[in-house]
Amino acid sequence: MEFFDFDPVTGITEYYEEMDGKVSIHSRQDVEPHMDAAQRMRNEGGPDEAWKKTGATMYASLPMIIVHDMLKRGINVFDQNHMPRVIQEINTTYSKFKTTYKHHALKDK
Repeated sequence: MEFFDFDPVTGITEYYEEMDGKVSIHSRQDVEPHMDAAQRMRNEGGPDEAWKKTGATMYASLPMIIVHDMLKRGINVFDQNHMPRVIQEINTTYSKFKTTYKHHALKDK
């Protein structure tokens, strides 16, 4: 694999690979800063306080590489109809990105 591109805004690095006449672009992102920020939010309780005051809050902070992975698996974080699956996926696979210790679930419509 060879270095191809780096996006300083998202922190995503892309690598180029050619094998057997096929070209692949591999994307990598250091997600540790996102996990650390979510951990701080969980510990400080800000999202839970916002929920109590306004009824709205941030449930998780997902890096773009995870949003992309979910989209590839048919889970669209930008589609309200997919929210039950999104919440389930966050709770089971990406819980370290949650901004609260609370557990939420939505029913499919």
